[in-house]
Amino acid sequence: MKDKKISIFNLILYIIYIFSIIFFIFKGEYGKSGLSAFCIIILFVLNKLYSKNYPIIDKSLFIVGNLFILFSFLLGSCYNLYDKIKIYDDFLHFWSGFITVKIGWNILNFLNIQNSSSKIIILVLILFFGLGISGLLEIIEYLLDVVFGKDTQSGGLKDTMQDMIDALVGGLIMSGYYLRKIKKINK
Repeated sequence: MKDKKISIFNLILYIIYIFSIIFFIFKGEYGKSGLSAFCIIILFVLNKLYSKNYPIIDKSLFIVGNLFILFSFLLGSCYNLYDKIKIYDDFLHFWSGFITVKIGWNILNFLNIQNSSSKIIILVLILFFGLGISGLLEIIEYLLDVVFGKDTQSGGLKDTMQDMIDALVGGLIMSGYYLRKIKKINK
C-alpha cells in the first residue's frame, strides 16, 4: 500500500465490514450480510486499482469513494439511515455529484485534456459525465425496484428528479472548483 494512513484506513473499513457481516448473520438478516460482504469486495477492488497506480483512482478519490460506499451501502441500506435521517438520500446524491465530477476530471487529467484552452469544453465534459453517471445510478435503482422488489424509488418520478437535481448541484459546485483549478494551470 502507498502509505501507513491508507493502510490504517483500509484496516478500519475491513473491521467495520466484517463486524457488520457477523452482526447481520446473527440477526438473521442475510441480505444485509451479503451487502456488507459486497462492500468488502468493492474495497478490495479499489485497493487493487489504487495500489497498482491505476491512473483514474488517486488518493483523494480512493478515500472519498470508499467513504461513499460505507455511507451509502452499509450505513444507508444496512443500518437504515435512509429511513432514519430524512435528508440522507439527498446528501448522498449531492455528494455523488462531487465524486462523479472528480472521476471525470481524473479521466481528462489522464488523457491530458485538462490543459486545453477551452475551459467551457472541459466543464461541459466533466459535468455531463457526472450527470450521465447520476442517470445510470437512477436506472440501477429502478432495476433494483423492478427485478428485486426493492423500494429505492418510493417517491417515484419526484424522487428520481430530486436525486438528479442533488447530483447536479454537487456537480456544479465541483465543476466550479475545477474551473478555478484550470485557470491556475493555464497561468
